[in-house]
Amino acid sequence: MESFSGIRGIYDKDLTDSIAVRYAHAYYSFLRSKTGKSKPAVVIGMDTRQSGVKISDAVMGILDCDFIDVGIAPTPAIEFAVRHFNADGGIIITASHNEPYWNGFKFLGSDGAVLDEKDMNLVINNFKIKSLPNFHKIQDRKILEKNSEIIKKYSEFLQEIVGKENIIRIRNSKQKIVLDPNGGTGAIAKKILEQMDAEVVGVNMAYGEFNRAIEPTEDSLFYLKNIIDEKNADFAAGFDCDADRVEILLKNGQLLSGNYILALVVDEVLSNLGNPKGKIVVVNDATSNVVRDIVQKYGAKLREVEAGEANVVEEMHSSKAIAGGEGSSGGAIIPPSKCRDGILTLLMILSIVAKKEKKLADIIDELPKYYTLRKKLEFDSSKHNPIKKSIKNHYSKKGFEVRENAGMKGSLKVITGKNSFIWFRASKTEANVFRIISDSNNEKEAQKLMEEAIKIFNKANE
Repeated sequence: MESFSGIRGIYDKDLTDSIAVRYAHAYYSFLRSKTGKSKPAVVIGMDTRQSGVKISDAVMGILDCDFIDVGIAPTPAIEFAVRHFNADGGIIITASHNEPYWNGFKFLGSDGAVLDEKDMNLVINNFKIKSLPNFHKIQDRKILEKNSEIIKKYSEFLQEIVGKENIIRIRNSKQKIVLDPNGGTGAIAKKILEQMDAEVVGVNMAYGEFNRAIEPTEDSLFYLKNIIDEKNADFAAGFDCDADRVEILLKNGQLLSGNYILALVVDEVLSNLGNPKGKIVVVNDATSNVVRDIVQKYGAKLREVEAGEANVVEEMHSSKAIAGGEGSSGGAIIPPSKCRDGILTLLMILSIVAKKEKKLADIIDELPKYYTLRKKLEFDSSKHNPIKKSIKNHYSKKGFEVRENAGMKGSLKVITGKNSFIWFRASKTEANVFRIISDSNNEKEAQKLMEEAIKIFNKANE
């Protein structure tokens, strides 16, 4: 899988060590060209997959860079490391929410953010057209090992964003949560939370031991309800492998939608501004209207971009947005951070609960009510364009506004009413998967929209 979200493949099948080295060299060539440096400084880090060390060793053994090796760390911490060490770029070895037998890369610019689509396409083109030199293992190189330093500095960075006053509130609130990183890098959140006097019940804390599906969903996290009850905890938090996403399971066993997580954070950020009117919040076009309603409440402005973290980050930078994120993924982006950050998002949730002195479920009940349904359907990728055209024609004939983002390769968003839409897009991180999302403030309408969408899609995919 090649996209501006990164490179992903099944390790030792689609992504062998030699293929991984070719991708890394393609990025290295891009970085040398962009910076004009013959020996750029590159941060390298990874999630907890077993294949990560092998890929890291292969890459560092071949590329003639000054490496800053931060080892196992969350994606947001590795991105922060690029800025902290004033590096020219960064390589994250991760497949994020894909299963453990997958791995891949996220390539970073000097600002720590994932490369935008234009730059990522240059890397992919380098991979396709450039032949590799005759590699030999480089003996004389500079490799700085900075894992402990970056985890410490990243923790301080998070605390700066949350703010001293909110940290005091968290300490005084004495909240108790269940934390499930599932063997991933989110395990470092336990120490960060405990520094704020939160009581943490750790589950699946050992690096690389995956005891549930990597992607935190209602199905994969539901078992945590028993632990919440047993430990009398306030709620549970589950991460994906590289901790850029967090999902929250409430005491009643309900999974808190990523849309509502983002809505809570946006509400908190805007409420703390002296004059939020006209401030900009950026979301992807699959995000529920619940975030739109929160933004409008403060007189702020909402900007929508195509799905993909790089698109959100790029627009946030150009528009000087005060917050952003993808409601379809549980993680908010709060400047100066340049990516979704599950640990930062969790800290924001804790501070909101402490500030309002209410249970999280009660705070959620105060937000506008929307129903968001999701479906992933397999499809024949060779039929992608005809499927998109068929969907577009169907809704256009019904007189609905159809928004096409990023042309044929991007998303279709059908505005079916003031408070409802249906959204279609082929996944860029899972092969042969089409995603459909319906969103409405009326539950029956959301179900009706999804049923119609599936029917139309299946017919076009025949």
